Amino acid sequence: MDPKEKLGKALYHLLEKKHLKDISIEEIVRDAGLKEEDFNREFKSKKAAAHWVYLHILARHGRDILKSRCWSEALYKKFLLYQANLKFLQNLYVSCDIEEIRQSNRRFVRDAYHLMLKKAGADLNNPHIQFATEMVVYGGEEMTMRWILDGMKVPIEVMLVLFQESIPLIISQYFY
Repeated sequence: MDPKEKLGKALYHLLEKKHLKDISIEEIVRDAGLKEEDFNREFKSKKAAAHWVYLHILARHGRDILKSRCWSEALYKKFLLYQANLKFLQNLYVSCDIEEIRQSNRRFVRDAYHLMLKKAGADLNNPHIQFATEMVVYGGEEMTMRWILDGMKVPIEVMLVLFQESIPLIISQYFY
């Protein structure tokens, strides 16, 4: 395993237990079995390292999510991914300014919607489809973040129905 992977794995496990501000670089490198210079070579900051770990999680599972047969299966898989990484995500979300994390998540969701809509024959240049997609991307990201921060108390199956019911007709017609 390369140093970046080791550092990311160490940070992930630490973020499962506490907030980023409560984690020192010394702690990360000690848990990774590396030196501080290794951290400095790989990352500019703890926040940059946390963002890399988040992107790594999305990348590792994103392909499987995007291979889903339908929109609801893709969303279900993403919710399961959140559930599997709940403590990490909760601590990450409250640890620092997470606008970069939110932008990455919105980009991932937007790309997934565009891929599914295009595959179903939707006109991605249609301003109604563009507007509806952006509403779903921003609103869905906000509601998902709140759900995660609340500990995912609402069951995944219920959240899936809530999302299905809230998708604008202009794009939902392509998902069934």
